[in-house]
Amino acid sequence: VRTVGDGDEARDAAARAARLPTMAWQVVREGLKHGPVLVQVPRRGYAPRLACERCRTPARCRACAGPLESQDAGELACAWCGRPEPDWHCSECGGARLRAQIVGARRTAEELGRAFPAVPVRTSGRDHVLATVPGAPALVVSTPGAEPVAEGGGYAAALLLDGWALLGRPDLRAGEEALRRWLGAAALVRGQAEGGTVAVIAEPTLRPVQALVRWDPVGHAVRELAERAELGFPPVSRMASVAGRAEDIAELLK
Repeated sequence: VRTVGDGDEARDAAARAARLPTMAWQVVREGLKHGPVLVQVPRRGYAPRLACERCRTPARCRACAGPLESQDAGELACAWCGRPEPDWHCSECGGARLRAQIVGARRTAEELGRAFPAVPVRTSGRDHVLATVPGAPALVVSTPGAEPVAEGGGYAAALLLDGWALLGRPDLRAGEEALRRWLGAAALVRGQAEGGTVAVIAEPTLRPVQALVRWDPVGHAVRELAERAELGFPPVSRMASVAGRAEDIAELLK
């Protein structure tokens, strides 16, 4: 398992900031010489999160304030209520141009297809989950949990993109969930003796990333449990969340 290290950064100054650093392209190119390559993308769709190009304000629906996303035909629509937004303008600066805050699996497949025009690109996600793919060279772009099994011994390589999107979720279990998703994808790759390679694009110093690189989920779980026990967090304690009107919650707490 590889990640962006100091050596990669020395050769490529933008290695840690780039979505697809030079190391990632090398893993894909080398993997395609020997079989299919799995590309895991945390978000489905084309551009599931958009923002104003000028001021970076998130683009939101005027009806329900949900996030706007780009559809297949390039049109904008709300991800929550589905309302189309044909004439969007930024509520803060009045700008009319958008940029992608997050790149989804469909756009990733499109970009990789342009970069490798002679290679078949297959996608697997919520709307269409593939069970298996042939063992011939191909790019398989999948969201977490929808990764198909590669026939003929597994994938030649796997590229785990946008690690920040999994690790940055506002959830106590974000780190362990990210590690679980990564391990699930990495387990579909051929062993090291057969030349299998896994590359994760995430901050290399973070604990879940280090656990993946060392292939040490047990050690990660032990350290995570000890830390939560010290803080009194689940699973050593139980927590409950109550939602409702302020007066009802106040009455409950009496």
